[in-house]
Amino acid sequence: MKKDKTILRMLSIAGSDNTCGAGIQADIKTCHALKTYCLSCITSITSQNSKKFYKIFELPNNLIKSQIKTIVEDHSIDCIKIGLIKSISQAKIICKTLKELNYKIPIVVDPIYKSSTNKKFSDLDSYIEIYRLISRVNPVFTPNLNEAKSLLKISYNKKIYINDLVNFFFKIYKTGVVITDAGENKKYCEDFFLNEKKEVNKFVTLRIKTRNTHGSGCTFSSALAIFLAKGFVMDDSVRLAKNFTRDCILGAPNFGLKYGPLGYWL
Repeated sequence: MKKDKTILRMLSIAGSDNTCGAGIQADIKTCHALKTYCLSCITSITSQNSKKFYKIFELPNNLIKSQIKTIVEDHSIDCIKIGLIKSISQAKIICKTLKELNYKIPIVVDPIYKSSTNKKFSDLDSYIEIYRLISRVNPVFTPNLNEAKSLLKISYNKKIYINDLVNFFFKIYKTGVVITDAGENKKYCEDFFLNEKKEVNKFVTLRIKTRNTHGSGCTFSSALAIFLAKGFVMDDSVRLAKNFTRDCILGAPNFGLKYGPLGYWL
């Protein structure tokens, strides 16, 4: 049987969300909508809903490594998305395993600090160390404004010119970055990022008034990885990933929840 080389394959290294709004489940739905096959390495299993985050179980490091190794024995990976990493030891094994594979493919990291219901997954120092380690695989980071400030140990309340923040992030982590929803005008959603020339660009969309945004960060980062893997430059990849995420928010089912999931039937 002839191999199908037209379908991209993305490896998602992330947590499992039992509501299927975020995490691995959002990555799978994003891949399906963008005609990409999603392979997964689950880092943790969560018990949560739109009201509260209840429990989290961190999978052991030997299982993390085994999941990645068994996948690459069968598949050629075109891009990688990394989401929730629960601990420093987990970050070390992920970083070590990926560096051994020596991939020259797009890697996008959504550095998740806390859930939509404000459950922090680690203390601040551990959070910074986790993604300092992950920065060694040369990814593109996609933090929101507060996550970017946390990774740089800048107070949430401190005013800082966003271009300076983007450049400071690059100086500290030596990676590409898209800081999402970082503008001051509440009417618009503004994302700031470094292009191939290391210049700060901005992409602006009209803000959608909705509560159905659970998993939007996961969706954006996965879509960004896919468009980069398709060969689009950073400017176009951010635009396409952002527009895709916006369409998913607009198409979200209305379950009447505090944080509802997105819709992927485009």
